[in-house]
Amino acid sequence: MEQTKLLDVRDVSKAFGGIKALSGISFHLYEGEVLGLIGPNGAGKSTLFNVISGLMPATSGEIVLSGRSLTGLRPDQVSELGAVRTFQSASLLIGMSVWDNVHVASLFRSKWHRTSETAADCTARAIAYAGLQDRVHSVAETLTMGEQKRVEIARALASSPRLLMTDEILAGLNAADSESILQMVLGLKGDGISVIFVEHDVRSVMRVSDRVVVIAQGKKLAEGKPEEVARAPEVIEVYLGGRYAQHH
Repeated sequence: MEQTKLLDVRDVSKAFGGIKALSGISFHLYEGEVLGLIGPNGAGKSTLFNVISGLMPATSGEIVLSGRSLTGLRPDQVSELGAVRTFQSASLLIGMSVWDNVHVASLFRSKWHRTSETAADCTARAIAYAGLQDRVHSVAETLTMGEQKRVEIARALASSPRLLMTDEILAGLNAADSESILQMVLGLKGDGISVIFVEHDVRSVMRVSDRVVVIAQGKKLAEGKPEEVARAPEVIEVYLGGRYAQHH
């Protein structure tokens, strides 16, 4: 069965003055696929997310979502087309309840869901998926770190995305909270939502991803199935050093 391509990143570069944060990055993402994105600190992962989500323009190259170019679009316009992201730190609306935090995001949901579901429907569905029904009326910043990260995911899901990009959503979490979120990510595939999953915990990335892209110093280093990427000498060298790669 032929897979349908959802996202196409074509030769994308991003420069800040004379510094190239991204250099000729290309990859694609299929519908209902989890794509892991890994690389050492400073590799350009967050910059790539910023470019895809419209927070900053690419210097060159093109990003296409379901046949529509995202070039020049604002973050809210990208969200309306179905691509949303989370951030490394949960950016909660202080003083507001869990419901209100998620409900705000539902107002920016994808256009094709505005006729089939109300904003309240989207909010309730996202909160239930994140397992936060018992915390609906709690003030968001009083939640535990794990719960706050689930609010972040719920807000993204309330916008009814086709593509969810998670930026180190597991950072700072204990094993139980991490496992809960990993199960959420795996469950999204069954709902037809594609995910780009960025984490420093390589084992978690390899576990949930259908394919993995590795970037280092702003360039794509490797791409393939998790087991293939894990054995690639150039990937081993980046993470464990050249001497280790030579002996394994």
